[in-house]
Amino acid sequence: MRALPSRKRSLAATALFAFAALYAFPFYPELNNPNENVRVQMTAAIVFDGTFEISGPRERWGWVNDAACVQWSQDGTKQPCEGAMPRGDVRRYFSVKAPLTSLMGVPAYGLARLFGDDGSELRPSTLWLLRISASVLPMCLFFFFFHGWLGARVRSGFIRDTVFVATALGSVLLGYTYLFASHSTSAAAAFGGFALLYDAHVDPTKRSKRRAFLAGLLAAGATALEYPCFVVTFFVCLYALKALPFRRWLPFVFGALLPTFVVMLFQWSAYGNPLTPGHLFVENSAFRAGHESGFFGADAFHWDAAWRLLFDARLGLLPLTPVFVFAPLGALALLGTRGPSRQGALAALTACGALYFVICLMNNWDGGWSLGPRYLVVLVPFIAVASAIGLDRIANRRSVLGHTLALGTGAASLAIGGTLSVYYPHLPPEIDWPMAHLMPALAAADLAPHSFAELMGFSGLFTMAPLVLLGFGALGWATRWTRDGVVLLSAFAIAIWLVAAQLVLPPDPSPQVEQSVQFIQDRW
Repeated sequence: MRALPSRKRSLAATALFAFAALYAFPFYPELNNPNENVRVQMTAAIVFDGTFEISGPRERWGWVNDAACVQWSQDGTKQPCEGAMPRGDVRRYFSVKAPLTSLMGVPAYGLARLFGDDGSELRPSTLWLLRISASVLPMCLFFFFFHGWLGARVRSGFIRDTVFVATALGSVLLGYTYLFASHSTSAAAAFGGFALLYDAHVDPTKRSKRRAFLAGLLAAGATALEYPCFVVTFFVCLYALKALPFRRWLPFVFGALLPTFVVMLFQWSAYGNPLTPGHLFVENSAFRAGHESGFFGADAFHWDAAWRLLFDARLGLLPLTPVFVFAPLGALALLGTRGPSRQGALAALTACGALYFVICLMNNWDGGWSLGPRYLVVLVPFIAVASAIGLDRIANRRSVLGHTLALGTGAASLAIGGTLSVYYPHLPPEIDWPMAHLMPALAAADLAPHSFAELMGFSGLFTMAPLVLLGFGALGWATRWTRDGVVLLSAFAIAIWLVAAQLVLPPDPSPQVEQSVQFIQDRW
């Protein structure tokens, strides 16, 4: 029998994530990170100016990339800004990002305004509040749900909790939770929508109107948070036709229409067409040229993308979170089942494969300054579940082997993915081996991200001690402090080997790498 985890254990699991997400505050204002700041400008524009247009915050705070420039002609036509502006025309600026994250930040920014933020500058306290309200809190809700849902799919509590810890504290989900961005929340929305549909498919008691409505809301909300997620949204919605009885299709559609209308309203207001995103209006001419190539930048299959998105030390899902290497085994195990389980696995695999293929077609597939495969973050919960099922199958046959592999790769995930997420969740493209070329340099300079320890007068590497203790404590909690010496020693050897590979295999840093590292240190 598969023992479902108690709500208390799911709450404890969520508390581990919440501590990490609330304790550190990676904030580097001199970078002017467009992935975050252009979203903040849109939130500020709504709160202070009552409009989607970011021209006001842009004038007060300064230029930020990833903005769309729309030239409004006297005859009402709208076109990208190019060259000198004719007399009588007006140029207006908008965020090129999907709008939902900015909208989710409005209550928090409104609260900051009540407490004295006049919008003249971006205050760190306001940004922290935005991150908490629009990223950290939604992800806490997701991880509470995810822990329980994962527990229903695996027999071993050891495997369930170890994979959970590796995903929550050792994957890019943590890194992007630290930012006022949408990559983690879009993953939560997409997986949440799929999971509700899967539950309805396998259990007739979970087919209420409310659950169907919520499934639609989350499925479409993933795209309202992050445009590339439209691929996953599409296949999740197709799965709804199979997973839900006909009488529940209408609530699902109503739920999906809400975020869809939000996106359409924004695009109609900004670009004059509810079906047109802002990528063809991007102010940066080089970026706009990339989006104009092919279909919004999908112009050819990039074989280097197919490899690096999975195996690169900076971009790859597997080197950053080694526990995910068991996902193919779990996928095969699910495909070998029958009935709703197999059909749900096929739906998830199709959605994941389709997005992976589409991103490999994009000429900006690497995402610029990013941690891991920025446009594939939405797949992380799906991969985590498949990994847990794969490890669970191993543990069912050979308990010691399955637990050893889970603990070893889980510990390595915390050491690699967790460290990079906390320290610098937006790595420059030049640094291909961040664990070898960046982290030692930051440690030698006694640099650490902002954290609550600063409120007590501490600074430097010492402030990271609570997170190190959290990592050890989380692994102990997940494994019940197992006393099996073979498991502990073997897992320790696996973790050391995986981390050492990140430190030993890289070549000597090139001048470009050294320059990028120095750039980061100078602007810490």
